[in-house]
Amino acid sequence: MKNKISYKLISLILLISFVITCISVYIQINNQYKNEITTFKKSLDNIKTKQIPLLSQSLWTVDYISVDIFLNNLIKSEKIIYAQVIENNGNTISKGQSKDQDIIKKEFIINKNINSKKYPIGKLIVVADLTPLYKNLQNNAIGIIFTEIIKMLLISLSIILVIKKLIINPLEEMALYANTLSLENLSKPLCIEDSNKDNLSELGIVSESINTMRVNLIRQIKESEEKNNIMAQQAKLAAMGEMIVNIAHQWKQPLSLITTTASGIQINNELGQLDKKQLDYYADEIMNSANYLSNTIDDFSDFFKPNKSKEVFKIINCFEKTFKLLNTQLINNNVTLIKNISDIEIYGFENELIQVLINILNNAKDEFARNKQKRNLVFVNVFLTDNKINISIKDNAGGIKENSVNRIFEPYFTTKHQSQGTGIGLYMSEVIIEKHMQGKLNVRNVEYKYENEVYTGAEFNIIINKEGKKNEKI
Repeated sequence: MKNKISYKLISLILLISFVITCISVYIQINNQYKNEITTFKKSLDNIKTKQIPLLSQSLWTVDYISVDIFLNNLIKSEKIIYAQVIENNGNTISKGQSKDQDIIKKEFIINKNINSKKYPIGKLIVVADLTPLYKNLQNNAIGIIFTEIIKMLLISLSIILVIKKLIINPLEEMALYANTLSLENLSKPLCIEDSNKDNLSELGIVSESINTMRVNLIRQIKESEEKNNIMAQQAKLAAMGEMIVNIAHQWKQPLSLITTTASGIQINNELGQLDKKQLDYYADEIMNSANYLSNTIDDFSDFFKPNKSKEVFKIINCFEKTFKLLNTQLINNNVTLIKNISDIEIYGFENELIQVLINILNNAKDEFARNKQKRNLVFVNVFLTDNKINISIKDNAGGIKENSVNRIFEPYFTTKHQSQGTGIGLYMSEVIIEKHMQGKLNVRNVEYKYENEVYTGAEFNIIINKEGKKNEKI
């Protein structure tokens, strides 16, 4: 970019200079040609005023010797190559050799003055050769062209140096600034020598406008970050609400077991039938249930643990944690998972990816609740291609309405009832994948065949690099 500006401007200046030089050379040579021709014609016209009277006298006295001498003197000039006298009686006298090209032909009437009256007695034809004139012009043209080229180069060089200092260098600085501008150096303003607040030139105005745009961009980025932070908190709170429901579902059975076991201990104790073996059995049941409750809390607390730095983790473990967190809801909604997950290590934000997977699976679960199916199927495929991890999650819940599929990742857009969805889950999922993990998240409706049955559903595709940027934080 930097050199392109210089090359284009320099080429343009040289082209303009060349055109001007060609025009100047043409004008100079054309003017010199016209001057030479005019001078040439004037020298021929002198024959009429100075020599025709002598020729008239020789013809009048029939002195042909003088006429021959007159004609010989004419053709001795390097300009005149042919001279001819034609008398009124048809008699002709000629000297020299005529030709057809590069000549000027002049005719002069020969008169004899008698008693102040003019009587024509013949005419003189003179042919002048322009070849010496053209040779002279050619030699002069070479000198003119050489001189004009030198002048063109000197003037062009001066113009280029001035324009480079005043225009090209500032433009190259602007181009370099624009090419290297990023979020990391957005706080650095554009500074060019020409821009000062007291007397801004055109380039200074452009520089000032770029800096104003940069300041506005910084402000908008901050506003966007604040908006995303608010949405992230909302998404986290929504996810927390979902997790609390999951905890409640997963705790029902072990709590019921603990209550039943405690009642059994109390009844057997009142009946006097509680021995050490039974007590140990009941204690083990209570301890196992309590451990299950504790492990459940640990799983959910791990998900909500703030993890601000990237780490190496296995994709298959990430999915197992996700399935474990959603296990009760998937069972209650009769969701069958068909998994084909490669054992791949990835460098990124594990809890962030889990949040994305939960959002996608929750959407599938909610669609199953709205659209009753004979079988609720979710297909999960994970494979590696060209050092990129491809994650495909598709269901058979009927797909997304065509007028909604292109808006599914917009903030606060939801296809559910307002009491059931906030419209920020998938938006934050896209932010996490594209902004935090430098990947891609998209969705489409698909029709496919499984076990001789044709299904229609939504397919979410996640593509992320196996190795993200090192030491990155959020």
